[in-house]
Amino acid sequence: MPRDATQLVGRERELSSLRHELAAAARGSARTVLIRGEPGVGKTALMQAASDAADGADDSTAVLTTRNLPLTTRVPNLAVRALLKHAGELERADAAHRPAPLALDDAVDRLLADGPVIVAIDDLQWADPSTLDALMFLAGGAEDRPLAILATVRAGAGRPVDRWATDLLRLPGARALDLDPLDRAATRELVAAVIGGTPHETLVSDVFERTRGNPYHARLLLEGVGPAAATAPATVAPDLGSAVLQAWSQLPPSTQHLCVMLALHGKPVRSRALAAVDPAWAEAERDLRPALATRVLEQDDAGRLWFHHPLIAEVLVAEIPEAERRDRHRQLARSTERVIDSGEASVDLLVDLADHLAAAGDPNGCRDASLRAVDALAGTGDHATRLRLLRRCVDLQAADVHAAAPAERRHLLEQWADAAADAGDSDDEYAAVSEMLEDADADTEPLHVAALLLRRQHLRFRVGGDLADSAPAREALRLASDHPDSREYALALVELAHAEILEGDPACAVHAAEAVQRATALGDTEVLSSALATTGQVAALMRDLPRARELAERTRAIALPARHFWSAMLASFWEAYAEPDYRSAARTLSAIRADLEAAGAPYVVTATVALTEARTRITIGEIPAARAAFRHVRAEDPPRFIDLGLRTASALLAAFQGRADDAEAHLRRAVERFHEPPAYTRSSMAHAQALARFARNDAAGALAAVMPLVDARAGDNSCEWLIPLAVRALADLADEARDRHEDPSEVLDRLDRLDAEHPHVLARTLGVSYPADLVALDAVAAAERARARRTAGAGVLWAAAAEACGAADLAWEEAYACRRGAEADLTGDGGEPARGRELLRRAATLARRLEADALLDEVESLALWSRVRLYDDETTDAAALDADGLETLSGVALTRRERELLPYIVDGRTYAEIAALLTISEKTVSSHISNLLRKTGAANRVDLARMAEARERSA
Repeated sequence: MPRDATQLVGRERELSSLRHELAAAARGSARTVLIRGEPGVGKTALMQAASDAADGADDSTAVLTTRNLPLTTRVPNLAVRALLKHAGELERADAAHRPAPLALDDAVDRLLADGPVIVAIDDLQWADPSTLDALMFLAGGAEDRPLAILATVRAGAGRPVDRWATDLLRLPGARALDLDPLDRAATRELVAAVIGGTPHETLVSDVFERTRGNPYHARLLLEGVGPAAATAPATVAPDLGSAVLQAWSQLPPSTQHLCVMLALHGKPVRSRALAAVDPAWAEAERDLRPALATRVLEQDDAGRLWFHHPLIAEVLVAEIPEAERRDRHRQLARSTERVIDSGEASVDLLVDLADHLAAAGDPNGCRDASLRAVDALAGTGDHATRLRLLRRCVDLQAADVHAAAPAERRHLLEQWADAAADAGDSDDEYAAVSEMLEDADADTEPLHVAALLLRRQHLRFRVGGDLADSAPAREALRLASDHPDSREYALALVELAHAEILEGDPACAVHAAEAVQRATALGDTEVLSSALATTGQVAALMRDLPRARELAERTRAIALPARHFWSAMLASFWEAYAEPDYRSAARTLSAIRADLEAAGAPYVVTATVALTEARTRITIGEIPAARAAFRHVRAEDPPRFIDLGLRTASALLAAFQGRADDAEAHLRRAVERFHEPPAYTRSSMAHAQALARFARNDAAGALAAVMPLVDARAGDNSCEWLIPLAVRALADLADEARDRHEDPSEVLDRLDRLDAEHPHVLARTLGVSYPADLVALDAVAAAERARARRTAGAGVLWAAAAEACGAADLAWEEAYACRRGAEADLTGDGGEPARGRELLRRAATLARRLEADALLDEVESLALWSRVRLYDDETTDAAALDADGLETLSGVALTRRERELLPYIVDGRTYAEIAALLTISEKTVSSHISNLLRKTGAANRVDLARMAEARERSA
């Protein structure tokens, strides 16, 4: 980062904006700002200036800075480790072997105990996925921390950072600051600052036209230019990429060569380290002085050298012809080998050697070096690098015209599969197991093939395959049938029972029980825990919930000490299903996740539980707790099946809150990874899609989203919501037809057919539906039917639906039912206004708690027109409407008594209240209001109130 921020010009507005964000963070409201712009536009300088100003204003503020480097995305957590080192926490993090996101969050929390913290990280376009995961986790933490995260990223950097940035900006307190090139006035200010005097206008015009307002390009153009100059030197390149190399091109050849080698090496080093790498570089420290003097390079406090602007390294590497680049990587590889042979065979050097040989185009040397590095990485916890190197070895072996020996290939594939499992990369593990299956011979190794079939079937779920497929398990059982006492036979029974559960085959209970018997005889805790988990699933589906809970507890008691985490997790799901409702299930899932974390379960297991917990907490409207669970899911780059669930749950929350754009963006990204989403996710995705369509007032689109699954009688997660959503869409379509003065009979006929086919909501076949949910959603569907058919007194049905949803903890449906009930009671025939007002207030309270701004807008609009006071600090006054001047309304004359009644009608008073206030009978009040409705053509009292207020405003 530039050390001199005093020449930051033309950025007063942006700097003020950043200072405002940092001040808010210092007051305890966490902020994340993503500074975006083209190369050289001044992103780093702006971030540095804001950080320095905050640091200088408050001695208690800690500022952690780091940057990502080009060509180093292969190095996991490079920037995060730099932040930990800056915070003095690197040794503690390494000793604890904690994942990078948790280690960084812990380090920041310890600093926050002493005051505000600013984390400034540069050039996210070069960040590795692990660094992005850590930043997402940090940004998604508690919103009341005095923490500010500032990050720069090149505009249009492309995936995956663009997709990551989109998700980041959905977090509370996160925003983007787009940095545009300077305008002419700001360019003039920059020219004056650089040349140290008032510039000629011709110089300003020349610089502005040639640089298009890019500050870094302008500084390069003005090198050596004095106040008297009328134009900039013509020798400076017209494009930024060439201009950044101009100073380098004037350096001595030996200095140029060292700069290129430093760029190819891809990370900062000390000059003496360069000198030690190659005898020819013995004078590296001396030879690099010209590069430091011309600010091509700069040196940090630790004496390490790197480029003044990272674009120099990027352009240097890009400018080298491919053949020459390979030669120089070969030279770096030889130099690295010499250091390793001298006895300094560190893991980093072994990985560097493998990477340089890969870039040099030496497949055999790269494979050997990669395998050596793989062995050195064992036990270090760096699963990502180990997997990357093994994946490369597999690719190299596949491209080798001389086929490897079968035993060598098999060993490599087994290493690949195991490394993928350690890294939680289900896609790679699935690919490795599939390749092993292609090579295996079922005739000579039937048990080996059976084991591979079962492992691939288990992974199929994680990579997004459908669950209900018993064919692989049946084949595995056949292959193991000559060895009924084998581990493979027992596992095949487990997988077969699990698949049969999902296929609805009653044989599942028999096979699950036999699996438990054979696993018990084997004394194999892994097989036994898996068999018990499946048996618990059978019990849950048979509604024997006490038995399901007992089996879940028994499974965990066996699985956790033996570290069979997947079985413990599956059993836990069924224990949660055994709870009576979502709220109890959420508590159970939270406790189970804590137990799994304490036992050392890997991320893929705890994230799966956290995702289910988040979805459960969304359903009951516990938004902060749902976000906390989401944060755990985002702690690492999730495998595809978790990412799909995360996108779907995020879309559902956004749709519930009326954020249609966000919901549909999440669903689009889910489909990007799954062109054909697995069957077990389709109802959840349709649920979110329908709600997003409702938020856009697109009832036809909502109906189209759910009806294919209704017709197919879907039985997966969220299928309970499909019928109420379909009926709601039909009710909306009927209302739309009436609004257009069209006959709604076609829509109502469709509703009749739906009712005949589905008199009740769908229940799950791939899980357990809570009975209270089915009752509540049936009540919502009944109220929607009444709305569609304009049934008099529908308010009572909506009130009943609200009560049932409240009893089931279906917070969103309760809020919606309250809003619809209030509308029916306050505007419909046979309504009860007192109940309507109470429902409206209840809807407002729920909408605020749920952060459902769209619903709250609807509630407040209805309250305004109905003259209902929602909040204690509101006032409603019948005198607010001056009806004395309303001689006519809707073109007809009003009597004195009718004018007297209007303010109370606008105020939302009941007949009894008006009668008491005017000392007349309720019957008289009713008679006058009926006359008013008839004379004015108003549909109801709310419509009459709207007409009266509109008439008063126009008067």
